[in-house]
Amino acid sequence: MTNRMILNETSYHGKGAIAEIPNEIRTRGFKKVVVITDKDLIKFEVATKVTDLLDQAEISYTVYDGIVPNPTIDNVKEGVAFVKEADADCLVAIGGGSPIDTAKAIGIIATNPEYSDVISLEGVAETKNPCL
Repeated sequence: MTNRMILNETSYHGKGAIAEIPNEIRTRGFKKVVVITDKDLIKFEVATKVTDLLDQAEISYTVYDGIVPNPTIDNVKEGVAFVKEADADCLVAIGGGSPIDTAKAIGIIATNPEYSDVISLEGVAETKNPCL
């Protein structure tokens, strides 16, 4: 059974929820999708579950698989550059915490250039930790 929750955005949970991705993309009128994930999820064909759905729905997408565990600021910046180059209007994150959290940071920066330094996302730039 699929459940739908609307908080500040829409989230689907439960068996079959993945099938709603193409519907959400179409309903919102998105045209250029970037799938954000890591190389292992590509290698073990976990991301294929989503990209196959996008292929079946004839939704064009590009894959950014450069996410690493404990992503760095440079990792986020590389993702932002990829998304801008792709001229994407939609991000689909596949994975655990690193791909999902990095995709959120990429989305924030891509749509809010005033945070392009990435460090300002932490709220306080007093730390020298390069990880998000």
